[in-house]
Amino acid sequence: METQHSTMQDSDSQDRGKSNEAMHASGMQHGSMGSAAPGTRRVTIVGAGFSGTLTAIRLLHFADTPLEICLIEREEGYRYGGIAFGRAATNWEHMLNIQAGRVTLRRERPEDFLEWANEEADRSDWPQKWQYHTFGVACVVPRRIFRQYLAERLRGAAADAHADVTLRELTGEVIDVRGQDGGYVVRYADAGPQGGVYDLPSEQVILATGHLSPVQAPFYHRIKDSDRFMPDPYAPGARERFQAVGQDETVLVTGSALSAFDTVISLVHAGHRGQILICSRGGHMHGTYPVDHEHDIWQSRRPPFLDAEKLTPESVVEGIKAEYAHLREEHGVEPGSSLDAVFPERVMKAWEPYVIELISRMDARDVRMLLDRHKSLIVTNRTSTVREIGGAVRNRMREFNGAPKTVSVMAADIQDMRPVEDGTKIRVVFADQPDIVVDRVVNCLGNKTDYERPDHPLWNSLVNSRGYAQPQTRTHRGIEVGPHGQLIAADGEVAPGLFGVGPMRQGDETTRRGRLGAFVFSIGTLRNQCFDTAMEVLRGLRSASDEEQMDIPDGIHHCLIRSSDWIAADLVTGEPQATRLRERLRSYARESAYPNVVNYLQAQDRTERRKYRGILDDDLADFGAALARAFDLTAQQAQRTVALLATLVEKHAVHNLCDITRLAGWDSSYGEQVKHAPKKGE
Repeated sequence: METQHSTMQDSDSQDRGKSNEAMHASGMQHGSMGSAAPGTRRVTIVGAGFSGTLTAIRLLHFADTPLEICLIEREEGYRYGGIAFGRAATNWEHMLNIQAGRVTLRRERPEDFLEWANEEADRSDWPQKWQYHTFGVACVVPRRIFRQYLAERLRGAAADAHADVTLRELTGEVIDVRGQDGGYVVRYADAGPQGGVYDLPSEQVILATGHLSPVQAPFYHRIKDSDRFMPDPYAPGARERFQAVGQDETVLVTGSALSAFDTVISLVHAGHRGQILICSRGGHMHGTYPVDHEHDIWQSRRPPFLDAEKLTPESVVEGIKAEYAHLREEHGVEPGSSLDAVFPERVMKAWEPYVIELISRMDARDVRMLLDRHKSLIVTNRTSTVREIGGAVRNRMREFNGAPKTVSVMAADIQDMRPVEDGTKIRVVFADQPDIVVDRVVNCLGNKTDYERPDHPLWNSLVNSRGYAQPQTRTHRGIEVGPHGQLIAADGEVAPGLFGVGPMRQGDETTRRGRLGAFVFSIGTLRNQCFDTAMEVLRGLRSASDEEQMDIPDGIHHCLIRSSDWIAADLVTGEPQATRLRERLRSYARESAYPNVVNYLQAQDRTERRKYRGILDDDLADFGAALARAFDLTAQQAQRTVALLATLVEKHAVHNLCDITRLAGWDSSYGEQVKHAPKKGE
């Protein structure tokens, strides 16, 4: 039976209307779907939050053979946005903690969001404050607008896709993924009125399940069932829970990261005016970016402590402190200056290559201990907040004439919590200071990251029952994946056809790219994952029967010289013929194939992509014929050479487009707004 999504219901009238109807234009089939149509392959994406939606968009952009993309989401309030951008827990006061010029879904087109917001977006349901707002590079963005951007870009990608590429959106919970006939069967429980459990045979599966459940600290055990305790400020129904808080009640927020800032904004939006206590062991808080803040990427020397033969937790901590002090002096950072506000973030970004080295050399237990012990310090220093977020909290931490402060920060170690006064209040017991009694407690300790014993049924099955995945070894944060998000099975081998995008890759982002704090799952990180994984999935579908394509060594695509040398290695052995072949491949890859691939990847629509794809294919065919003549290759050898080169050049182009150090150029009307922060010493 073929049906359509019904229009989502939302208690906030401003979030209803035409935009929601547009978001649910894709057909949804219930019942046992069986195999896809003859000749059509199927890719199933589990989770339709930010990562799942964006991966679907990328598949729709570049799939050029019959393909059915099934996008499954269990919670409608998270569709097109997940917990960060979905409607389940956000209101119009929740802003993205990043400037509008940096939130594009396509890094190769940095102006995409601004063009959509200013020229294409349906604003009929936006609050008046935003209906006539012109977005610029440095503007803030309400998260609900970003969700609409995601949804409309998905709808546009589906409409513009190849005629034989279809998108199906399903509502239900995936309860199992099992291997079958060289692919997988995705079993899901339908959330629609008919119910039922159905199977989706799929050639490849992309897991975009988002975060695990929130951390449940031991001191919550006495209050976990109390209606005075909010275990998850992003859960469906969270906005109603915030509305139920009395205006003058005292609220304790456990944890001081960005979710605590979101909680303060949610409380204020609900009309709360009482005391809010933000409590964490270290009392660390995110800073606030200066008004004229410009993101910048620094380079710094390799910290001297890394020269030690053995790295211990003690030597690492002392070495970081010493190098941090050295860099403050070198840059002339004055306390309270605008540079002081962003200095820690820039240093931690510059240190990413050294984080990779550090983690690779240390004992895994020591790595996990350092990340756990200093989590709050790392998180709050890795990023600050835009003024629209930070100001909402910090202004309430100050006392003005006639306006007492309503937000306080506590550095304390919580030992226990227990209901008191007939369950209408909660007593909080500390290790090092007197007890306090509060009206409500909101848990902002973050989400679980250990996949060894996940309470997520699907991941528990994938890790502990089927062995398709394993916990990330060195950090115990997330799962082990290959360079393109391929799941690494319990035996250490790649699980063919299984991929992950999203927070489950945070440990890999730390060990492979040196990212820490919120940057392990920031917009920039996730959009790179989605782009790269989608392209790898499509390559896998194209070359499923080509063992040589599947056996390309990891990492050689980072360098066109290495790629060319690998291809040429067994084609021609005698000198100087071998040298000539390598040089010919390098020259062609650099001067012709790479520019053609970049044009193809940057194309705005299918018509333009088809044009550039044709140019690329014709050029590759001509090059293959020329190679065969010049080096006496057989037609099969030439065809194989060109196919491998095309794959490696495409991987190289995607890698470069996802490289944050290679900022895309602004060639639109917004280019004149882009400023470049001064480098150190200027």
